[in-house]
Amino acid sequence: MGIIINLENKIKENWKKGIALGQERSLLSLSKIPEFTLEVPKDKKNGDYATNIAMLLSKAEKKNPREIAVVLIDLYKEVDVTNNIEKIEIAGPGFINMYLSDKYLGEIVNQALNEKDNYGHNNLLSDEKINLEFVSANPTGLLHMGNARGAAIGDTLANILKALGAEVTKEFYINDAGNQIENFGKSLDVRFREALGEKDIDFPENGYHGADIMETVKGYIEKNGDSLLQVSEEDRVAELIKYSLSEKLDHIKTYLAKFGLIYDVWYRESTIHNSGAIKEIMDTLAAKGYIYENEGAVWLKTTSMGEEKDEVMIRNNGHPTYFAADIAYHKNKYDRGFNKLINIWGADHHGHVARMKRAMEAIDYSAEGLEVILMQLVRLYKNGEAIRMSKRTGTYVTLEELLDEVGKDAARYFFVMRNPDSHLDFDMDLAKSQSADNPVFYIQYAYARISSILRQLDKNIEEFLDGKEPVFRLDIEKALALKIGEFEKVIIDAGVRREPYRVATYALELATLFHQFYSSCRVLNEENDIKKNRLKLIVATKYTLKNVLGILGVSAPERM
Repeated sequence: MGIIINLENKIKENWKKGIALGQERSLLSLSKIPEFTLEVPKDKKNGDYATNIAMLLSKAEKKNPREIAVVLIDLYKEVDVTNNIEKIEIAGPGFINMYLSDKYLGEIVNQALNEKDNYGHNNLLSDEKINLEFVSANPTGLLHMGNARGAAIGDTLANILKALGAEVTKEFYINDAGNQIENFGKSLDVRFREALGEKDIDFPENGYHGADIMETVKGYIEKNGDSLLQVSEEDRVAELIKYSLSEKLDHIKTYLAKFGLIYDVWYRESTIHNSGAIKEIMDTLAAKGYIYENEGAVWLKTTSMGEEKDEVMIRNNGHPTYFAADIAYHKNKYDRGFNKLINIWGADHHGHVARMKRAMEAIDYSAEGLEVILMQLVRLYKNGEAIRMSKRTGTYVTLEELLDEVGKDAARYFFVMRNPDSHLDFDMDLAKSQSADNPVFYIQYAYARISSILRQLDKNIEEFLDGKEPVFRLDIEKALALKIGEFEKVIIDAGVRREPYRVATYALELATLFHQFYSSCRVLNEENDIKKNRLKLIVATKYTLKNVLGILGVSAPERM
């Protein structure tokens, strides 16, 4: 564990030791130590840490909290041998504020300097083998803004979990079977025949109207001519689906790669359909009494699992539903050895979450091991006006267009900077701007500024990194060192809570403190000891910024 987490654990342990010592000496009469908090005050005037322990003991000790605080502070100082706490004060009705020592801040900086590219990483989740499935867009069109948000959130979360020691497999589930593919094939067939001159063809009621469909069939005709007109409709549709899925998947892979995302596994839904996996889960559910037939369809008794209505598993045409295939797919993930399944779905899948968990329980697989992160919609703004998105009408903004407009770095950061369960207003003008108002530019500029300072050194930087603990005199130096020390804790919170936005927030906070430091402190033109200490501080900042940007999938430019 990192130095700050170890310190916080040690502080809590010392308060408990102090109370135990007070009990031994009959200074305290309580029989059980209550659960107390250790918080980081928003206002640094109130210390680096604050605890409510004296207020909690007030009732048991039948004394004023401030009186108890005096006793507790003396006991804490007696048991603490770390010298990491420089000052302890009583505030308000009985809060105890604690101020870190300069020695401790120097240890933080040295840890970052020693661990370099591994700084902030640990093995907290080393026992977890995680399947992280996200985006999984139907390969019937181009990736849009919602897909892009899921891609950024999923890839960043994967990086966070890996930094915590987990074994993570990033997976894309290719929906290449079922009703949507049938409708897609019929749409392709109509556009194919229209492109070859056929008139007045009825378009499928649930067909795909995107302009990219027409481009696909034109591309097919350019390569292969009109020979498909000579085969049966069934064979023609099958061939057009095969060609189009290959084209769409190549496009999806290409632009996800440009977005900085490379998947470990591309898993086809058709594999589930062709493997007998759906029959296997149907047999299991039937044996447990969860299956019945009605009006020619096969149903799952989800009402007996707590749902409001039962779900169709096999339609009256004999085709399995998406829900049936999805149960088999999640079972398959567990069977591949994963002990944690994390899915990132659109908020419109909210009702599917509980059903899937209950279905897992019904086939004796872990519901607890299945987690679903629900993601709200993206609202895109340009020139102060909202841009409408509709996949079916072909008016949505694609990932390709977004990357051309604002670039990978801004897109990834903007998609991650809000919690997935909140709507995101994506301001394209702000994302493109090169100003302090653009958080991506502001963070990258901090990194480039540090790089510029280090390029001006008349000696190799290693000569200044002598292993001695730096000492900081100014508040801004101390604040920057402490913020560096928070990095691992941020990674842990973001990973355990599945909230990548915490990393984006931290990156901006760290950059802000560095810019304040840059405005207040000279580095190269100071006397040697101050110069050494500040060089250590900015190099530690550089490593931390590089690591946090790497987790976000954002580049760290040496020059801007």
